[in-house]
Amino acid sequence: MKIKAIVLKGQNAKEKDKNILLFSLEEGKIWATLKGVRGEKAKMKYAKEPFCFGDFIVEEGKGSKIVTSVDIIEPFDELAQDIDKYFEGNALLEIVNELKFDSEKVQIFINLIKALKTLAFHKTSKYACLIKFLIDIFSIYGLTLYSPKCTSCGSEFHDHIFINYTVGELCCKSCEPFQSEEIGKGEYNILKLLSTNDYDKLPTIKFSEELGLKLLKVLVTNFEYRFDKQLKLIGILN
Repeated sequence: MKIKAIVLKGQNAKEKDKNILLFSLEEGKIWATLKGVRGEKAKMKYAKEPFCFGDFIVEEGKGSKIVTSVDIIEPFDELAQDIDKYFEGNALLEIVNELKFDSEKVQIFINLIKALKTLAFHKTSKYACLIKFLIDIFSIYGLTLYSPKCTSCGSEFHDHIFINYTVGELCCKSCEPFQSEEIGKGEYNILKLLSTNDYDKLPTIKFSEELGLKLLKVLVTNFEYRFDKQLKLIGILN
């Protein structure tokens, strides 16, 4: 079968093989093997790397799926040339790896490619692509986070805004539950801007690394509550 897919991660296998986890538009996530791909002269050696995006031909082998050919669309080499972008890109792949999905896979796939293209080829505020991707993940699963009013009582936000981790929504001081965290006005404004603009607008949205990291930590905590999965985000959170 022919699938349009991106490599999420890989594991070395016997001899010079490599097993890769593909996230495809058509089939979702599947493991497949690249035969002899760790050799220096291997024709498909670039297809074993994370971020490699292309058209993969995958066939049934003995006990596993085998990649027989790859037409690379975009290797995203630029991500490997900037350590901050590399870690942020890996964080995007980690999030997809932790998700379970069915009909959501098409929207997630499209958003992942948009996020990686923006991250690789444009200058954006640090964490902008990652924050935007997490916000969109919540929306895709019907868990929209941004709201202009308290989702409990409907009042306008004034001095204090909280995220209610029990339900993953924003609320005011009066409706603040036990499992909640206050979001500063700066973080709330970033949340609003990234919720209401697409990836092509991210280069125009500027904010400090400090504010971005604060909001990101809130979104990661919300992700862990919503999906019962812990994100490591190596190079960013640790």
